[in-house]
Amino acid sequence: MERCKVIRLLIGRLILKQRLKRVRRQKKFNNLRNAHKIGIVWDGTNTDDFEAVSAFYQDMLKINIQVDIVCYYPKTILPDKYTAIRYLTCIKKTDLNFFCIPGSDDIDEFINTPYEILIDVNNNNHFPLKFISLLSRAEFKVGPGNSDYKDKLDMTININRKNDLVYYLQQVKLYLEMINTSK
Repeated sequence: MERCKVIRLLIGRLILKQRLKRVRRQKKFNNLRNAHKIGIVWDGTNTDDFEAVSAFYQDMLKINIQVDIVCYYPKTILPDKYTAIRYLTCIKKTDLNFFCIPGSDDIDEFINTPYEILIDVNNNNHFPLKFISLLSRAEFKVGPGNSDYKDKLDMTININRKNDLVYYLQQVKLYLEMINTSK
């Protein structure tokens, strides 16, 4: 069974590689002062991280930045706290096709939305989140330095505190505020 999953994932990676050849995005340095719309791709495996993501969402709302969040939960039934939240789109194991590729209109819309900033919070390197992040049309992509696709991100942030989402999001915010976009 495990061998079958590895083969399906390998084919999924090949499909991603082919789609990446067709992706054209306008790369641009963006900071929080100039951003109006941010996308977040989040690994929802640890349900305790939900509070950190929600707090970050609230912080962005205070400075008039619209935030859309895609969450991947690697089980079949979502926790109650992930349901009925309008800014959070959750995908679970049953929402993936045979090759572990997420397929829904919400995900396609997220991928095709030209966010000024995409924040990748995929600490466990889940393929469905990698798929969404890499195909995203976002102008500026930020992610963790330990990801296996960090060369495809525009900025990576290395932190020693593994799985400390609050600290990671603080660092993302700090560095996005520091970026100078003036010419």
